[in-house]
Amino acid sequence: MANDFSSKVDILFNDIVSNFEAMNLTAKNVSVFRPNAGNLQQAGQTFYRKWKMMTQTEDGRDMSSSYRDLTELTVPTSLTESHLRNVPVQLTGVEINSPHLRQSIMEAAQVQLNNKVDTLIADEIADKATLAVVNSGAIDTYTEAGEARALMMEQQVTSSVRCMMLNPRMALQLEGNLASRQTMQGPPLDAYTRAMLPSIAGFQTYSTDYGKTITGSSGSGYLVNGAAQITTPTAKDGNGIPVDNRTQTLTVDTGSNAAVGDVFTIAGVNAVGQINKQSTGQLKTFRILAINGADWTISPAIIPADSATDAIKDYANVDTSPADNAAITILNTVTQACSLFYEKSAVELITADWDTSEFADTGKKVRKLTTDSGIQVVMLADTDIDTLNTKYRMFVWVNANVLNPEACGILLPNQT
Repeated sequence: MANDFSSKVDILFNDIVSNFEAMNLTAKNVSVFRPNAGNLQQAGQTFYRKWKMMTQTEDGRDMSSSYRDLTELTVPTSLTESHLRNVPVQLTGVEINSPHLRQSIMEAAQVQLNNKVDTLIADEIADKATLAVVNSGAIDTYTEAGEARALMMEQQVTSSVRCMMLNPRMALQLEGNLASRQTMQGPPLDAYTRAMLPSIAGFQTYSTDYGKTITGSSGSGYLVNGAAQITTPTAKDGNGIPVDNRTQTLTVDTGSNAAVGDVFTIAGVNAVGQINKQSTGQLKTFRILAINGADWTISPAIIPADSATDAIKDYANVDTSPADNAAITILNTVTQACSLFYEKSAVELITADWDTSEFADTGKKVRKLTTDSGIQVVMLADTDIDTLNTKYRMFVWVNANVLNPEACGILLPNQT
């Protein structure tokens, strides 16, 4: 057939896809959603995923006046042309004759696509996570790393598999701490001889080759400008469009040098268990996602348990609303590479199949396979008879989305 690759190229492609699956650490440790590409186009490449649903319990025998409507929330996500992740290369007529060069190019493409997907997911979590373990020194012991578990448990935001992705330096420090132990068999030896870490505090733990750098902030002096800046969870707006309840605008005054990505607390605003609504006694951490003058877009939205509104009570994540002039404290003061922890269901890799029939129909060479994690890998080739050059394009169509930023966190060491 006109659009067939040679058997040698087919074998190489099969090997590439097999290695892609084996090496792609993050895609195997987040949830994967595969929408239909046709339905995506009809929806303008944006669609809505169901978010957590919360309600309340009622005590007593007579429930006749206790029945009420529930608020079901959704989260927008998208998969557009900009989310095509490509490795395009061109071989001249002479270079095509080199099987070694062709194999090297395909292997390089696989490495680049793997790294792109890994980095894409890691960056999305690092940018959107709202839980934060901030330590004045290194994070190199069980107690320090285990703080992540305490945060998730006391805020009652974990109900499925928990994962921890350690950047190379933090993994090294925790491996060193484990390897130095004299009274445990198995894991300490593995840490010493093979740089392997066991599960830490109930997290499936992995050492990765990357950790996004969180820039140290010099922001200080900020106050909340106006009381009762909260969010009432709403399923849809007046036009019937689903509302994203993960963020809100917080107006501040005075202060200077805050930046997007900063982690902060608000005086007097403690986290609550999101099921029992009891205060944890620990300040809730927030992230700055955008700054427009005195207005910050922050995550998560502030939803206080002491409100009288049912929808707010259902989704409450703090004990009370910020007071006017409440002090804001920014925690990321020193630039450091972060590590990640999260609930697997809170992070989604969105991927869809790309229709290549038109390319095959016009004589282009097409090869595609779907990995075990659901990512379709496509390779196209086209030869120009005038120049004897051949273009190869390998790509995946993926995007990442943090569905629940309150079930994702960052580990930040050496903050002074």
